[in-house]
Amino acid sequence: MRAAVIASGGRYEISEVPDPSPGPGELLLRVTACGFCGSDVKARAAMPAGEIMGHEFGGEVVGIGPETTGWREGTQVAVLPALSCGRCEWCASGRVIHCPQVRLVGLGGSGGGFAELAVVTAAAAIPLAPGIDPLYSALVEPFAVGLHIARTGHLTEGDDVLVVGAGTVGLTTIAWARQRGARRITAVDPVAIRRSAAASFGATEVVGSVEEVAAGTYSFVAECAGRASLLDACVTVARPGGRIVMAGVTIEPTPFASVAALMKEVSVGFAVYYTPEEFRTVVDAFAGGQIDPEPLIARWVGLSEVNEAFDDLANVTASAKILLRP
Repeated sequence: MRAAVIASGGRYEISEVPDPSPGPGELLLRVTACGFCGSDVKARAAMPAGEIMGHEFGGEVVGIGPETTGWREGTQVAVLPALSCGRCEWCASGRVIHCPQVRLVGLGGSGGGFAELAVVTAAAAIPLAPGIDPLYSALVEPFAVGLHIARTGHLTEGDDVLVVGAGTVGLTTIAWARQRGARRITAVDPVAIRRSAAASFGATEVVGSVEEVAAGTYSFVAECAGRASLLDACVTVARPGGRIVMAGVTIEPTPFASVAALMKEVSVGFAVYYTPEEFRTVVDAFAGGQIDPEPLIARWVGLSEVNEAFDDLANVTASAKILLRP
């Protein structure tokens, strides 16, 4: 099969590599589509040579491993990119990302979707509902991220919502805020093309910086930009008793003036990944029309354009999701 594999300096080479083969409890997928993610930009330099990345993908079942029951070839699935043991307390609760044996698909634990074929466990394959365009399989993962953020912060009808950062994570959070009946949704992003996208996803107001936002006015605040300095700003704009969810990925220390959070009695939580149930909820929302995934697509590329797509993502020249059709 052809795949984009990590070469030197985090760049990719298009290579012929052996076809993977499904083992017990596994499925072989022909990859239909795979998204490019901001976390891939940060992680690719740390990946070993020969690694196949890509964790936002789905595909058609074209092979079924031994001892794998209940599946048939031709089924279209979205992939939850966390392969877990399926036996521990974390797996039983659905919080598979915390399984001690978890392997992250496309991020060092297993080959991902920047290839024509991929192997995943049957438990990580979420069937698409009839009528869903198979190409939307790559969008289930980013919308599951937004849903997990909304649930972590108990976002509900009537909330005044502030989303800091209007990349993919911010956009999908905005979409769920709208779907859950938020009263007001403000998006913050310094990049004009992202502010425009936020408005199309349901933001009722867009601004360029969090300093433009009135203090103490939001019941729900989601930090989706991944900047350590933003926690103080989120506390400032939250109203007393507000909920703050930190979802942006940063490895920098995150100091903040805790006395302000104390006096407001705000809740500060953190959200990462998702659960299998949230994947199924997204699939149902696609099928029922509660969430329209199409606006999240910026453009499609082929394997030969992988490096160009990553350059555009790093330089913020795309407002939404670049998708690969391998």
